[in-house]
Amino acid sequence: MARSGSAGNWSNMSDPRVLGIDIGGANIKAATVAGESAAVRFSLWREPDRLADQLVAIANRCAPCDAWAVTMTGEMADCFPCRADGVLSLVVSTRAAADALGIRDLTFYRVDGRFVQADDAARDPLPIASANWHALAAWVATLIDSPALLIDVGGTTTDIIPLEPQPPSSLGSGDRGVATSSRTDFDRLVTGQLVYLGGERTPVCAVVDALPYGDGSVSVMREVFANLDDCALVLGLGEEHPNDRESCDGQPRTAAAAKNRLARMIGLDGSAVEPAAASRMARAVVAAASAALIRGIAAQPRRHVGRWILSGHAAEYFLPDLQTAFRDTRVERLSERVGRARSRVAPAVACAALREAELTAQATARLRDLDASRENSR
Repeated sequence: MARSGSAGNWSNMSDPRVLGIDIGGANIKAATVAGESAAVRFSLWREPDRLADQLVAIANRCAPCDAWAVTMTGEMADCFPCRADGVLSLVVSTRAAADALGIRDLTFYRVDGRFVQADDAARDPLPIASANWHALAAWVATLIDSPALLIDVGGTTTDIIPLEPQPPSSLGSGDRGVATSSRTDFDRLVTGQLVYLGGERTPVCAVVDALPYGDGSVSVMREVFANLDDCALVLGLGEEHPNDRESCDGQPRTAAAAKNRLARMIGLDGSAVEPAAASRMARAVVAAASAALIRGIAAQPRRHVGRWILSGHAAEYFLPDLQTAFRDTRVERLSERVGRARSRVAPAVACAALREAELTAQATARLRDLDASRENSR
């Protein structure tokens, strides 16, 4: 199972190679600072016992690394009775995968901006829970030169995080750029900094009570027949994947199949709904989702609202509505800084960058102490 050389650079941690890993409930993402990235769909709640194998597989898609830096949201999967148990399970699986590949430096990101070893994560699991937003924010704060909002729209959730600019030299030295006292998902829901809505898995019936059809509107069926991903496909915003059946009905992720799923929300078959009518329904769902994001943005400090850093592959779905609501906002895309592929796995990139900077600083300090000791011994 282990790949030759996966820990071969251990002796030279002044120039470490770190693989950042973001373990979600539906996706696993990995990236290095050098530009490699990978993402796989994995339904953690269905097969938690297969996580270690999935981590080995995704790590083998990247070049050998000296260390792994891990963050997660997968502990929220409902196969775990509570978040602490979820973190413990993910730590155990990640450690098994790291051991299989000979990785000797395995750390987990805490929501206070620190990396800790697996044993420490197991002893105090809750600060590890759902901390990927914080890692991303701490990294992005070193890329900006004025206060901003980081708006990261994923498949399931949206993070809206006030940032203060930090010098690049501060990378890996704390979380001063993350300008919020919120730390838990509960805290962030209260402040509007976590909107539990994303561009893929959010059910249509969680966003709207009715859909426009004909000359009026029709109450939706409160079943998970369709989601935001289907709306994006119908509107041509999302990319079709005919071989991907991770949809509400197990049928392909295509515009035609998505139209059928959306029609079912009002008790119709796809064949009975014209494309224009399906697009109108999908547009209404996207508009309602955008309204929820607008409320979250409006709740943030005024000094941050004037500049947005957009991240996440679904952000563009909602951007026109958001810009209509905030006309004078300066909008920048993280993908323009780091590339589209790495932007899609941004929390993993952030963990790699933060941990690499930390290891480099530690190695530099050791060399400095060694030089001072040699000088004093003369």
